[in-house]
This record gives sequence, C-alpha cells and structure tokens, in this order.
Amino acid sequence: MKIYLIRHGETDWNKKLKIQGQADIPLNQTGRMQAEIAAKYLDGIQFDAVFSSPLLRARETAKIIIKDRKIPFYIDDRLKEISYGIREGQSLRLIHAFPFLRLHAYFKKPESYIPPKGGETIRELKDRCRSFLDERIVPMEEIYNNVLISGHGALIRAMISVVVSLPDSYFWSGKEQGNCAVTIMECKNKEIKLIEEAIDTQSN
Repeated sequence: MKIYLIRHGETDWNKKLKIQGQADIPLNQTGRMQAEIAAKYLDGIQFDAVFSSPLLRARETAKIIIKDRKIPFYIDDRLKEISYGIREGQSLRLIHAFPFLRLHAYFKKPESYIPPKGGETIRELKDRCRSFLDERIVPMEEIYNNVLISGHGALIRAMISVVVSLPDSYFWSGKEQGNCAVTIMECKNKEIKLIEEAIDTQSN
C-alpha cells in the first residue's frame, strides 16, 4: 500500500508568517490554486481512502484533490497540527528575534523544547502519529492500494520521524514541507517505509 501525505495549501497566516498550529484558518486563493496543481500531479493515482485533519485548510486541500470522486473520506483528530498554545496567531519573526521564547527552541533545539502554555510537546505529537498509523493504516495494507493523508507541516515531519525512528534532535532534518508538498511512504508486511520526501508538486 502506498501512502501519500500532503501538506495543505497556503493560508493568509502562512503568507503573513503567523503561527497557525491548531487555529482553524482556511486556504487563501493561492492555497486553492496550489491544491489544484497538486491534484494534477496526483491525477493518475486511484485513491481508495482519504484521511484528513479536521482543520479547514487540510480538509479543503483534500477535497480539491479528490474533486467529485466517491472516495471514503475520514476525519481524524490525530492528524491535527501540533498545538502551539498561547503562541498561536503570533508572528514567527517575533519568535526568531527573541531566543529566550520557548518556541525558539522548538525550531533550533527541538530535543529541549518545552511548549508554551496550552501547547503540545513533540513527543505528544509523535505519539498520536504513531497511534494513527498503527490503528488506521497498518491494518488496511491488504485492503487499500493507495491512501491520501491531508495534514500539516510539523505533523508530516512527525510521521517521518516515527517511520524512520529519528530522535527529537533531528526533528527538522530532511527536506522542507512546502505548501502542497507530497511525501510518499509504503506499508508492506506491517512495516511502513519512507519512499520519497517533500516532493514539490508546484514545479512540474
């Protein structure tokens, strides 16, 4: 079974470099266009099921990709972006300008990251990714040929970290997950392997 993970298209908060986390921000016009382009990139793949974060930007991206095809569409809370607590809605520039802020460690030294009030640890994010893969993906490897998972940047990084057993210190290693980038995994004999990471669907 092939697993296609896609990050959502652009939102106004992406454009303004604001921290989104679990804030429910919709796609902007550019984001919808990005999803249309990604749909063309994925057009030849017959998806047997779609799993999406409940957040609007991920749901919109998935629905643009599958269009009017009658494909089982599942919403799963475990696919939400990591929560940044009280920092959601704040400027990324502010976080990078003040090293004493907790979110600065999240980007620069993730192994020592302590989330702000109301936020989520990297371990908690990875645990729910592992739970989702173990419960919703691995048992279906002989039923599905191709599945689409529509989610978020840190969520997909966590999925990769779980699959390749990366320590938290390497959380941000690998390719950047741009808007509508696609990461491909394969589930075979109850094991999930990373095939290709962060394919730029917008440059073809």
